[in-house]
This record gives sequence, structure tokens and C-alpha cells, in this order.
Amino acid sequence: MIPHIENGEASIIVAISTEGRKKAAEIMGTVSLGNKAIKGVAKVREANKDKPPLQEKSPLQMFMEQTPKLVRTKDDITKTESVDGRELKVLITGGEVGITVDGSYTKGDISPQEGLKVAVRAMRIIKAEVAKMPDGTLLTNSPSTSDGLGDSRVRLYEKAGFGPMKASVMRSVVKNGKLTPITAEQHRYLMNNGHFNRG
Repeated sequence: MIPHIENGEASIIVAISTEGRKKAAEIMGTVSLGNKAIKGVAKVREANKDKPPLQEKSPLQMFMEQTPKLVRTKDDITKTESVDGRELKVLITGGEVGITVDGSYTKGDISPQEGLKVAVRAMRIIKAEVAKMPDGTLLTNSPSTSDGLGDSRVRLYEKAGFGPMKASVMRSVVKNGKLTPITAEQHRYLMNNGHFNRG
């Protein structure tokens, strides 16, 4: 672009197509097809001088724009499998995700090797169920901490796609069939701004 002043009127010389110059003329004022000088820039600037500057969007606003409206799943899901003789049960009730082994949310007498196998299988089940859920489905979980393994469970859920724990709750929202972490602050912002489906 080359700045150009003609008869005291600011303009910019640009190399654009005839069609482009016609469109520019409609938006900005007049256009000289001969010397390709778009005129009327000063007029546009004058017209815009009283308009407020564009506001930058906050991270929370951007998150809301990129997130489908939240919805709570109404279906209760129970999946039971046997892993090395242990009964693994994955429950999703009202959007709350829970995992039990032999009917307990705590470790019990399960070995670390068995625990790893159960955890891997549980995450596969959860991901398979999430893939069927509509975008915007909000899922939560509250990892059990009574046996001293709460931190391990939190890390496991974080790897699966849940956000950081706040007040004993971790959250995730389904996007494109996958879990996407959501913080307590983001959740509160979406709810306060009506970014959820009633029902």
C-alpha cells in the first residue's frame, strides 16, 4: 500500500482487481479505476471517530463462544465388566461419573497391577459412552479420597479429560464426542450467562 494525498484528501493506492475496487467504492466512497486510488478513507475515518473502540474478548467469553450450550444427560448408564476376576462397574447418573471395583469406590485389597488394568478399562468404557453423547453434555465426578488415593484418582480423571478439582468436584464437557476439561470458574460463567439448555 502506498499513502497518497490528492487535493488535501487522504487515500491509499493499492493493487486490486476491478471488482475489488468496485466493492471498495461501495463501502468507502469513490474509487478511481484509472489510477487505482481508493478515495474516501478520510471520510470513513471521520464517520468512525465517535464509535467506541473494539473491546477485546476475555478468555471466559472466548471459552463460551467455543463451547456448546451445556446440557445434563438424563440417561443413567451402568456398564459392568470383569477384569481379572474383579467386578468393574462404571456408572453415569445425572451426569455424575463413578467407578467401583467389587462394589467399592475405594481400593480395598486390589493390587497396583490390578488397579492399573481396572483404571485403563474404566477409561475406555467412559470414552466409548462419551462418544455417543451430544455436544455440550456436562459430566462431573467426585474422586473418593478416604483411602488416601484421591490424588491418583484426580490425575486419572485429568488424563481422561476432566478439569481441575474444586470443592471435591471435577468437570468436563463433551465436544465432538470427547471430554474437554472445564474449570469451576468456566462452569459458573456459562451458567450465569444462560449458556445452557433448560429441560
